[in-house]
Amino acid sequence: MSKLAYGFGFALGTITRQFLRAVKKTSAAPTAIHTKAAPLLPPPCVPERLVREMDHVPAITRKGVDLNLWYAANTRVVEKPARKPRKKPSARSLVPATC
Repeated sequence: MSKLAYGFGFALGTITRQFLRAVKKTSAAPTAIHTKAAPLLPPPCVPERLVREMDHVPAITRKGVDLNLWYAANTRVVEKPARKPRKKPSARSLVPATC
């Protein structure tokens, strides 16, 4: 690459950067952004005591499900397949190479 081509590319890149910077820059003052007020939510229909109880006791227990029966019905023992024994690589004979 010649010095002239390098200088031309450098100048072209500089002009391009300055042009893009000028185009992206806005001279007008930004408009005020209107913030929306958060809507007020009504209080919960559930009493505080019940909310705390529901937080600490799982739903499956609240429904009256016997956890021991559920566990027996929904779990099973997974049997691992037997592993194949490793095969030892055959030993290579120590015969000298002939040229």
